[in-house]
Amino acid sequence: AACTSTRSMSRRDAITSGASKLLASAATAAAAAASAVVVAPSPSRAETGLPAATASATASASASASASASSLVVAEEGVGGPPERQALLRAIASMASEEEVIRRISDLEPLDPSRSQGATAPELDGTWELVYSLNAAAFSPLLNLPPPVRPTSLQLVGGDAAREVGEGRVAQVLNFPSAPLSLVLSSGIVPAVASGSGNVLEIQPPFRLEVVWSDDTLRRPGRLSKGLARGGIRWMLADSGSDEDFRALNARDEDAQAAGRNMYKQRYLDVTGQPGDLRISEIIAGDPVIVGAVFVHRRL
Repeated sequence: AACTSTRSMSRRDAITSGASKLLASAATAAAAAASAVVVAPSPSRAETGLPAATASATASASASASASASSLVVAEEGVGGPPERQALLRAIASMASEEEVIRRISDLEPLDPSRSQGATAPELDGTWELVYSLNAAAFSPLLNLPPPVRPTSLQLVGGDAAREVGEGRVAQVLNFPSAPLSLVLSSGIVPAVASGSGNVLEIQPPFRLEVVWSDDTLRRPGRLSKGLARGGIRWMLADSGSDEDFRALNARDEDAQAAGRNMYKQRYLDVTGQPGDLRISEIIAGDPVIVGAVFVHRRL
């Protein structure tokens, strides 16, 4: 038993050491983005044809809504929808209280156009920009950087993700504004059939974290990337084959490491397939540090 305990401790020590290196690498990447001299500037609004990038939001003690009002107005006017949808957009754009946004989400959820089938709907595919988050401080700490260097947060699903990270995977992308630098976290993704619901996604290993330099398909997302090959220079920071190992790299305790797989409920999904569609999701099971986090994305 003592021998087994020693081996277990050695494994934890090794993972802890790896976590320190991983966090140090991420911090270095963030610092580089903040201070780098821009070698290849990212496309301007005029070049991309997209509205100005919305600053991604994350929560600390309370929710932080940093989406620009103008971007959300574009989404609202482009897609329309019921009054409850418009009320949520206005609450986010006006940086309303957390309680107000939660209430607006609850009002909108029963009107889900996907009819609780968001995990299997073809309209889930695409590139989605994070415009608001609740209780998500531990999910993307880099989004706590000050606005001049804070990255925008994108989620790639389906074909857009396959181009960057392979089939059957989802990619979380952080694009830094002051240099063509991106961080890409990817994982497997499948509908959670065992849940008995059509609106829950199961996140699976392997988990991979890459630093990407100068990939235009990441910095010109969505429709503007169609047909383009993956580019840029890439460095792999982490490649974890299990939830336990990846959570250890993120300094989770043993209880969190032993928890089940992360499950994402798709609470609302617009199904027009057009830019401006909204998607609301929540982590309902898995890593206890991030369970309960709610995300509002809009399609690019």
